[in-house]
Amino acid sequence: MRRALSGEGWRVVPAGSGSQARQMAERQEFEVAVVDNRLPDERGFQVVSAVQKPGVSTVALLRDEDTMDRIVGIELGADYYMRSPVNPRELVARVKQILRKREYAGESSGRLYVGELEIDPDQVSVRKGEKEIMLSPREFKLLYTLAKSPGRVFPRTALLRQVWGEDEYIDERTVNVYVQRLRNKLGDSSAEPKLIETVRGFGYRLVKPS
Repeated sequence: MRRALSGEGWRVVPAGSGSQARQMAERQEFEVAVVDNRLPDERGFQVVSAVQKPGVSTVALLRDEDTMDRIVGIELGADYYMRSPVNPRELVARVKQILRKREYAGESSGRLYVGELEIDPDQVSVRKGEKEIMLSPREFKLLYTLAKSPGRVFPRTALLRQVWGEDEYIDERTVNVYVQRLRNKLGDSSAEPKLIETVRGFGYRLVKPS
C-alpha cells in the first residue's frame, strides 16, 4: 500500500501501532489517515477518534465480519470504509476520490452565514459566535450541504449521494447518526431544534433564520 500511494507522488508515513499513529498525528499534518481496525496494541477506531481533526479524512479498513465495529466506527467519526485486505490500486483510487471531493469547497465564493453560524468552505471551519466548532470533514460536508439551501428539505437518500457518494458500507441510518453528532456539537436539540430540523418521513433541513 505504501508503494502504491507513494507512486502517486504523495508523502506516506507508516505507523506500526496505534500509539505510534497518535504520536505522529500530534507532530505532523496529514490530509488522509488510513487505519486498519486490527492493530497490535488497540482497536483501530480508537485511533480514528484520536487523529480526527479538521482537514483530516479517515479511511477505516475492515474485515467482512467487523459489522459491529463498522457501526462503532460511524459513531466515532470514520469517514470512509474499505474491506481488508484492500487492493492497493483500489486504495489509491479512493484517496484520489477523497482529494477530489475537497474541491467542493471552492464552489462557494465566500462564507455562509446561517443564524449564529459562520461557515467558511475555504478554511473548512465553522464558528458559532466567537467559538470555533471542531467538525470532522464528513460532518462539515453534511452541514455545508444543508447550509447552502436553508429551508430546503433533503431526503436521507439525497444526503447520502451528496455527502457519502457510492460508499458501499453506508446506509440511511448513518445520516441519522451524523445529524445527531452535528446537533451535539452545534448545541442544538432534537426535541426543540433551532438549527437542524427533522422532517418526519422525509429527511432533514437547516432551519431558515427568521
